[in-house]
Amino acid sequence: MKLIKQTYLHAAIWLLPVVIIGSVFCFFTIEYIAYEETDEFLKYEMDRIVKYNNEFQSFPNFHNIAYIVPHVNYPRPYYKDTLLLEPADNEMVPYRELRFSISQNGYFYGVVLRHLMLGRDDIAQGTLLITVGSMLLIALFMVLIVNHITGKIWAPFYHTMNKLKTFSIDSPVPDFLSTRTDEFEELNMTIKGLLKKISDDYHNNKEFYENASHELQTHLAIIRTNTEKLIDDSDSSEKKGINELEKIYAAVTKLSHVQKSLLLLCKVNNRQFCNDTNIPFHGIVQQAIDTFSEVCQIREITVTSEIHPVIVSMDLGLAEILINNLLKNAVKYNVNRGYIRISLDISSFEIKNSGPEVETDPTKFFERFSRGLNGNLGIGLAIAKQICEFYNFSITYEISGRCNHILRVHFPASRSTRSITPATA
Repeated sequence: MKLIKQTYLHAAIWLLPVVIIGSVFCFFTIEYIAYEETDEFLKYEMDRIVKYNNEFQSFPNFHNIAYIVPHVNYPRPYYKDTLLLEPADNEMVPYRELRFSISQNGYFYGVVLRHLMLGRDDIAQGTLLITVGSMLLIALFMVLIVNHITGKIWAPFYHTMNKLKTFSIDSPVPDFLSTRTDEFEELNMTIKGLLKKISDDYHNNKEFYENASHELQTHLAIIRTNTEKLIDDSDSSEKKGINELEKIYAAVTKLSHVQKSLLLLCKVNNRQFCNDTNIPFHGIVQQAIDTFSEVCQIREITVTSEIHPVIVSMDLGLAEILINNLLKNAVKYNVNRGYIRISLDISSFEIKNSGPEVETDPTKFFERFSRGLNGNLGIGLAIAKQICEFYNFSITYEISGRCNHILRVHFPASRSTRSITPATA
């Protein structure tokens, strides 16, 4: 909910008791004014009758005189409320009476003046109309005025938000709109300082990773090249040395793969892949199956697949890395004469394979350099998980019966940001 809507909501909640109290006050105010005006009118009529009687010793022909009671002397004038039946509506109607006495030809006469009053239901109805009308008018003007003022006052804030939405870690720190509002100016300065620090840290880390990767790769290449030469140039009398050199060569090769994987993981974390296109995911899966088919034939691993055409919007390189890492995991940690079953549809990509018995939690295999029964499992699954998180995919690892491994990538149901659609074969 937007801030302005929350403001309206809280204002309406706090105004509710004010409206109730104001309605009660308005009701009694209207009732008081009605009595005040009616009493004043009746008093004026009494003064006119008294004046006329003093001059002419008779009653004027005023229709406000309800009736005259002979031989009645009221000590002083007084007001009284009464109810009379209205024949037209067949209901009791409130009236206000003023009773006073007049001396005429040595006799006293009681005079009753009567005036129609507003009923309490009429006053309540009028109060309701006034309150509702006033509140609607106030609400209308408040919405118009607040929206107009908000558009001007909050313009720097929305400008800052738009800048943040379009900001990329590779781009320079943006300049924000200058404002006379101290809070927004302080916010812009804080955000600008934070973005500058984040950008500097990112570029420093990127430069460090690239330099470290370059230096490591250079020295690893030198070590590997010279080790290969020593192995090739050694004769049979140097078998022991050759074995040691082969161990060094294997370690250097593995270290080189780890270095490349770490660099790739760093790039994924820094979101340096942004060349998203609509790619045939099924085609990449089929290519990966063909790539590992020879290894599967050597180990007598049966591979079956049920692949439906699916188009996914993502980086082509990351899609290939994701699929190859998952399939490589299924092949590498399979058993001889095992099986691999691959399925792909619009909702998920799944790989089922046989494997060694595992009693540990399979979710730990997504951690970097997690160790299984056969030692180091590497970071292939960690890279796959990182790619899935980057594209809002969810990846799960299940083991049924201790030796049936299931790796499943769930594509998001919402396609507002990532497009996953079926394609014709």
